[in-house]
Amino acid sequence: MEKVNIIFKNKTPFSLDFDDFYFNSQDGIQESKYIYSEAFKWNDEEQFIIAETGFGIGLNFFLTLKRFLKEQVNQRLFYISIEKFYIEKEILREIYKKLGFYEDFKEILEPFLKFYPPCKEGCYRFYFKNCFLDLIFDDVSVLKRLDFKANVWFLDGFSPSKNFAMFDDNVLLEVARLSKKGTQICTFSAASLLQKNLKKYGFSVQKVKGFRKREMIKAFFEKDIVDQQMNQEAYFQRVFQKNENKEVAIIGAGICAATLAYELSLRDFKVSVFEKNTCLGEGASGNESGILSSLILKPNVALGEFSQFAFVEASRFYRQILDLKLNGVIEIAHNDLMQERFLSQENNILFNIKDNQAFLQDGGHINPKKLVQTLFEKSKAKIYFNHKFKSYQYKNGIFNLFFDEIKDIYQSEILIYAMGADTKDFVSYEFMNLSKVRGQVTHLEPFCDIEFPLSSKAYICPKNEGIQVIGASYDRLNCNPNPQREDDEENIKNIKEFLKGNENLIIKGSKVGFRSYSSDRFAIIGAAYDEEFYKACYKDLLWTKNKDQKLPKNIPNLYLNFAHGSRAFSTAVLAARYLCALIKNEPLCVYKDFISCIHPARFLIRKLKKGLK
Repeated sequence: MEKVNIIFKNKTPFSLDFDDFYFNSQDGIQESKYIYSEAFKWNDEEQFIIAETGFGIGLNFFLTLKRFLKEQVNQRLFYISIEKFYIEKEILREIYKKLGFYEDFKEILEPFLKFYPPCKEGCYRFYFKNCFLDLIFDDVSVLKRLDFKANVWFLDGFSPSKNFAMFDDNVLLEVARLSKKGTQICTFSAASLLQKNLKKYGFSVQKVKGFRKREMIKAFFEKDIVDQQMNQEAYFQRVFQKNENKEVAIIGAGICAATLAYELSLRDFKVSVFEKNTCLGEGASGNESGILSSLILKPNVALGEFSQFAFVEASRFYRQILDLKLNGVIEIAHNDLMQERFLSQENNILFNIKDNQAFLQDGGHINPKKLVQTLFEKSKAKIYFNHKFKSYQYKNGIFNLFFDEIKDIYQSEILIYAMGADTKDFVSYEFMNLSKVRGQVTHLEPFCDIEFPLSSKAYICPKNEGIQVIGASYDRLNCNPNPQREDDEENIKNIKEFLKGNENLIIKGSKVGFRSYSSDRFAIIGAAYDEEFYKACYKDLLWTKNKDQKLPKNIPNLYLNFAHGSRAFSTAVLAARYLCALIKNEPLCVYKDFISCIHPARFLIRKLKKGLK
């Protein structure tokens, strides 16, 4: 991730990287309004998507958001912006002050700066009232990894003569792919190269009067561009399933259900949650203490990259939505393999690595039970306890839900499985091998005063309400729901490196939870697919995997969200956003190349590519 080289010239931000001003030196706000934030009309659809190449100092976004909030548009705004050059948040604040804009934007600028991401490539979501900002730090080529259909594009990447790469043939092809019929292009430029490339990919171009210049262009998309890559991997492509009454039933009441219920509530869904236990916190998400952290694997390993992405966004989500205080976690390499991984990540800004220790400042100590409860309260979901799910019947677009020893039949338009380890009892796809893993944590009389959680062969949490939690055991074969003395002893044995001679530990209690794992350690998130259709339609993938494929067929409005293992408090946030994107046909909040890692049908597709016998 490159940091910006910026100075003030004629009282205006000037880029040394491109030898150009960020905007008109005399009247930047009026210029931005004229060209971008007030140059389009809202439509009457439920959501409106604006995409931007070149976030800069964020002026276009903040002006657009102010207009959106002022006009009280009855829709949700998704704003996706790409920026290659990172501006430190202190510098960004100082720029607004020097320009005399600070007080005008303070109310929205400061929340933005509070949750400003680290100097690392990635996609970072911000929450405003009825508005989601996805700020993507990366080169503009990242467009290939994105999936949405914009209503409006802001092409704002300095002059084409100064920044040719932002307006070249490949970029405009991706802009077209990510547009729908009628999509509007807003740009300050009238360059012939830009006009030529826009026309080439299906845009009608018109010249209009520029801001303090003779002319600029507007363009409108007149056709659809086929996504060739997605046609070749159509089995992983989303297929929008209409839903009318916005009623969702979620089976399970752990962290995956809680984050999902909250995200759905932001989209005005009525959420009902069905939990087999008598109260919250009796499952794996109900520990008194836990750790928010990330896997540390070698660079470019998909599982590690996804874990980092999920970890950072979970941290930012909990701080934005719950005002959670996270002050860091210490990960310790306890064997040669982990030490090798640590060394390979020594330049990763997320992991402050020294010798065999990594300090993750975005992680920290959490109270899982309280966190889940608070998210459900914010979602206003209706929770039904003592409802052990038995089966469903789907008829005329409605799920009829049946529960053990419950006479009432509940109905919902959308059904989501988020019951963790119990899911394997209800999902029986061939080749989807699920493990139900028993984990036991031990509650000790506080024995060491630590500021940060410590994670090595086992973990130790800071003191919390009279106990100190350590753990956790990992047993695939044991189904005993009751605590076992030998597991407490094993947990204590695994933290010996931290005891420093303090062997007089007093056990105050234990808690058992069961977690769900997939065979490849990725979570399983997405639409429930029609297995017979997949086997029939994609049976020849051994010979045709590089050819166009038919669109998939899913089980209508049934979604899956499980196999998060021990990292659910990280991955649940991305899972919730992704499922909302599928349900509401929103911009995907994850890169396209991650979909093949989390898609429920991935195990079957791998077999079909090798030739299913």
